[in-house]
Parts: sequence; structure tokens; C-alpha cells
Amino acid sequence: MLTSLADHPKPSHLPVSEAVRSFIPEGQLIRGRVVACSGDAALSVALLLVAQATQEGSWLAVVGVQHIAILAAVERGVAIERLVLVHPPQQSKEWSTTVAAVVDGFDLVIMSVPRGVSPTDVRRVHTRIQARQSIAIIVNNDSSGIKSSQLFHPDVVLHTTTSQWVGTDQGAGFLQHRDVRVQVSGRRVPRPTEHIVRHIG
Repeated sequence: MLTSLADHPKPSHLPVSEAVRSFIPEGQLIRGRVVACSGDAALSVALLLVAQATQEGSWLAVVGVQHIAILAAVERGVAIERLVLVHPPQQSKEWSTTVAAVVDGFDLVIMSVPRGVSPTDVRRVHTRIQARQSIAIIVNNDSSGIKSSQLFHPDVVLHTTTSQWVGTDQGAGFLQHRDVRVQVSGRRVPRPTEHIVRHIG
């Protein structure tokens, strides 16, 4: 007897590692939602969020994120064989067309929102994320990126601040890892909370 994909609905969420479970609302990534990561450890935390899901079979697209290091993704647990890098045009219409197409084919999308993207094109992408039940993680490293990501009205906002680097001793040695303060807020968060995530590379 033949079965269709409709007979096997997607699970409502994707798994996360134990390190992330302590601060992400509901302890898992919920399909159809948008998470915004900002601050000096935004990309590191975004990669931690998706690592477990990629290890368990989900595909990840990283769209328009500059200076991402493949080694950094591997060190945070991302299954590199399920990672695809996409470099979309920066013009609003072309950007939204590219991102919408990517959302069609991936469970997880880490993306940077270019300055000047229009609210109409943001709505188009957001609607596609919800329709395809993908999970979008927006990475912001500066105030202009934060302003653009707010057009998505993110469900969860994770603002990161490095509290301590570990690895140097009296000015010598190599930086090995850091402890990061994560402030959790957003429209799906009942009340803002703050957590320390230790030993991020």
C-alpha cells in the first residue's frame, strides 16, 4: 500500500542539545517560529540551537551570514554534511525571493536580514516560514540588523553578551572558550529571563 507524505506529518518541534534546553522556551525549537539572536555571541548561540537537529537528520541553510567559519559550525556540533551556504542578492525583492525558495527545502534556516528590506518582503518570507513549518533564526551583530529583524516580530529573542573569556593566563596562551549571558524575551516568552551558557567556543 502506497502512502503519501501527508500520511507522515512533520513533528511539531526539533530537538536541541542539553546546553540549549535550559534557556530556549519549551526546551525545543517549535516549527513555524522565528528566533532572533543578537549581541556579540549571536552566531555562536544560533549554531548551538540547530546543532542537535542537524545531527538527527535535519538540513540547515545559512543565508547571507557573512564570515561564517565552517570549523566554528563543526565545533558547535553542526553536522557539516547537512549544511548549505547561500549568498542571496541584497536587494529587498531578490533577497526575499531567494530566502522564500530556501525555506521551501530546509527545516532550519539561519539568516541575516539586509538593511533596507521592505516590510512587504519580510511578510512574504514570514508567511512562507509558517506555511512550510520551517524554523528561522535571524542573526544580528549590529543595531541595523536588529531593526530589520524586528520586522519579523520574532517569537523568541536571545540577546547575548560575553561575560568571560577562558584560556589566557597573565597575558599568554590562547582563548579557548567563553561564558555567555543570554537574555531571553519575545512574544512567545511569558516573562524575560537571563541565563549563563558556559564553555562556548
